[in-house]
Amino acid sequence: MRNLTSRVATGLVLIVFYLTLLPFLMHGLGMIGVGLSEDAARQSYLFSDRQDVGNAAMMLHIFAGTLLVALVPLQLLRGLRLRFIGFHRMLGGLLVTLALITGLAGMTYIPLRGTIGGPLMSAAFFLYGLCLFTAGLMVARMALIRGRAGHWAWGLRLFWLALGSWLYRVHYTLWYLLTGGVGSEPDFSGPFDLVQNFAFFVPYLLVVQFWIARKRSSHQAALVINP
Repeated sequence: MRNLTSRVATGLVLIVFYLTLLPFLMHGLGMIGVGLSEDAARQSYLFSDRQDVGNAAMMLHIFAGTLLVALVPLQLLRGLRLRFIGFHRMLGGLLVTLALITGLAGMTYIPLRGTIGGPLMSAAFFLYGLCLFTAGLMVARMALIRGRAGHWAWGLRLFWLALGSWLYRVHYTLWYLLTGGVGSEPDFSGPFDLVQNFAFFVPYLLVVQFWIARKRSSHQAALVINP
């Protein structure tokens, strides 16, 4: 009964997640279409005329990031991991590749073009890309050396970092619904905007780190009690 309840709860969470993800996916596909058009620079500030490297980096960032957000929840499904080990490993390799591409493309774009929010946003987003890239590398490394504890810990970090761009938009959506956009400006210079530069990934990493430390402490305590 408990397993059935857990499966139903997991299914409902996934349904809600993917329903909220649809606007994000549509936006990502739309921006890819814009990037491929001849007048991309006139349709979005993300693209610029005669900036082929920056435009290509942004296209890669959007494409890989959109796929990453859409696929990463599947990797945490326990039943899928246990019953389809080959699929779990294949999907893991794909997610790591997408994380590396997303992070590297973003870190390439920012020094070339910067961000609409200025130096603080550029620094924050570059840091996010670096964290995502590092987590992807560490997940792959832990898998190769068969470090199960490290693979689990870095996998959790990568999971929440992978959701970062979606969480960023969720924060804004909820804030505008609750306050009408108080503290947010079109150029992302408002107090809420400045907090959001870091709030979409740093607090989640801190919570994940606390969770990892707590689980490790519980495990070590069990070993002491039951040697």
